[in-house]
Amino acid sequence: MLRKLATTLIGALLITGCHRVKPLQGTHPPELSGTWQLLIRSSCDQYGVKSDTLVLRRDGRFDQHVALTNGTKMDITAQSWDYDSDGTHGHIALNKRMEFFTQEMFGTRIGEGKQIFESLIVQINPEPVILLNPDWDCVYVKAQ
Repeated sequence: MLRKLATTLIGALLITGCHRVKPLQGTHPPELSGTWQLLIRSSCDQYGVKSDTLVLRRDGRFDQHVALTNGTKMDITAQSWDYDSDGTHGHIALNKRMEFFTQEMFGTRIGEGKQIFESLIVQINPEPVILLNPDWDCVYVKAQ
């Protein structure tokens, strides 16, 4: 009986230990450095964006490469980014990300955008994702 209880307890500890999410450290954590692709799903497919790629560098710079459905391509380079966490949520601050998904706010037409400062939510699941909006299904995922 005692052996069965010990085996169950050890198994439970191993399972919960494997699902523990390690918080990201520093203003430019290596887990965020790299290439991120926007998954364009139903929440953002009507804004004229074909692809959106962020390249976050460890030195705090980032580039954004956007292709629109009308064939226009935009490359925004040498902008800055920082990461901050309050312990439960992480945020990435992008000083001039090209934004296409708030046309009501800017009065822009589909396929136009504005470079703005943004602070986006970083969810740390087993793998981090960057959310454009917590209520949307469009997220940046790290390219493999």
